[in-house]
Amino acid sequence: MRTKQAVAAAAVLLALTATSCGDGGSPSDSQSSQAATGKNGGQAGSGADGNGNTGADGGVEATLAKVADADELIQLISNATTCEYESTEPEDTIFGDIDGSSPESAAAEMAKTNEAWGIKERATCDGIDGASSNGHALVVVSDMARFQAAFKARQEADLAAGEGDVRTRWFVGQNFAARIYGTDSDERDMLSLGVLGLNCAPNYATPPNSTTQDALVGGCILTNFVDA
Repeated sequence: MRTKQAVAAAAVLLALTATSCGDGGSPSDSQSSQAATGKNGGQAGSGADGNGNTGADGGVEATLAKVADADELIQLISNATTCEYESTEPEDTIFGDIDGSSPESAAAEMAKTNEAWGIKERATCDGIDGASSNGHALVVVSDMARFQAAFKARQEADLAAGEGDVRTRWFVGQNFAARIYGTDSDERDMLSLGVLGLNCAPNYATPPNSTTQDALVGGCILTNFVDA
């Protein structure tokens, strides 16, 4: 698995840099350095498979890592950060960035929310200090374009309400998305798993020494810059 993740991370960086050059940018190193790869879960992408993947001609998205299911996503994330006491139970997988701030209504509306966001499976595991309040938000996605559109709408609404975060906090693969609650180093280590940061904040700009590409949804970008 170590070789697969090394290939995934290298492929993403090469594709992102090549795309940036093709858009008139210049290749450069990421401010967030590529960390040593882990040993479990995930694989480099090479084409579409009907599970949220974009296809061989889908740009950098097709080079991102993909997972078979929530269990494999948990294994993958554990290579970058603490991931203890994993769960896929609905009561444990209510995520504020997706479901809002009311746990009661979120639980009742989860099936509808999953449909709206293109979410196939949910999972969580505890991050910093093993505290449940720091549980990672992990989702396997059946429709990445739908997920990004819903993510954009939520981020814009939160920002308009003065409650949002313009920083890049979510990472996406071909068919999964994750927000981790770890150290700054953990967030940088996520890039070694073959993922990129997703940001849809209006007027968000990354530093000159990072690389970006348009995401599947207009107004969103994929980037190798981590706002740590």
